[in-house]
Amino acid sequence: MRGIKYLLIITVLLIALAFVLTNFVFTQSDEEEAEVTDTADTTTSVTTEYDPWEDENIDNAWAMFLVNKNNPLPADYDSMIDTEVVFESWREYELDVRAADYLKRMVADAKEDGIDLLVVSAYRTIEYQQQNFDNSVKDRMDNRGMTYDEAYADTLNEVALPGESEHNAGLALDIMCEEYQSMDDDGFENTDAFKWLDEHAYEYGFILRYPKDKYAVTGIIYEPWHYRFVGEYFAEEIKKSGLCLEEYYQSMGWLDENGKAIKMRGPYEEIEREKEKEAETSVTVETEPKKTMPSIPYSEQQVTIIV
Repeated sequence: MRGIKYLLIITVLLIALAFVLTNFVFTQSDEEEAEVTDTADTTTSVTTEYDPWEDENIDNAWAMFLVNKNNPLPADYDSMIDTEVVFESWREYELDVRAADYLKRMVADAKEDGIDLLVVSAYRTIEYQQQNFDNSVKDRMDNRGMTYDEAYADTLNEVALPGESEHNAGLALDIMCEEYQSMDDDGFENTDAFKWLDEHAYEYGFILRYPKDKYAVTGIIYEPWHYRFVGEYFAEEIKKSGLCLEEYYQSMGWLDENGKAIKMRGPYEEIEREKEKEAETSVTVETEPKKTMPSIPYSEQQVTIIV
């Protein structure tokens, strides 16, 4: 009897030990699995960060960037782009070649609808922008009785400094019509041309860049004639949102606290991506080792030479 009792006790202890060990193993396994899952989730969130440049549904991602006092163009931007004549009147007007066809198509389609759009300004070199700014300051001093400081400050409300103007980017146009060509007021917004642009410009990748009541955000007064190419996708998104370009960037989290773009930075991003491609293609490729003749014993070499 005593032997049976001891046997039962030992059996119970073994069962208890097996139970403890089993739970321990499963617990460790679950913890390791959870850790792997967490790591995988973290990796996924990093590697799948949304990049509009890689989105096949977005056209012309290169054109979606800010140009303002907080986001000036690169100093050598004039040499970075190619332009093409997109409109001719008493002079020729040019745009970045990548945006040219969109503007031509918009002007042609407007004409079919009985609207004759008139381009009065387009791409400007940095040098031309400086002349434009200086002339505006001089006009205020000569014809409005302003001091230089007053004229300079007032000009900034309407004319951007060189490198801070969208016209320097080759993506902006001032569009009006034969019936109304004055920029001294907002009268253009009452024309059929403006109504057509307001309804259709986004279909060709253009947005009204400086909308009404957005001066506090853009730093530029309302300009019903100023249109900017950002690509069809983003033009439609901005049109639907009712936001100006700066506000749209803010809503997307693409601006820092100082209003400087941290994503979708246009030419700066193009430069970085180009450098990355160059770095990838410049990786040293192992060359095939030179073929050598099999070694021949010295004695054999002598024989060969003699023969």
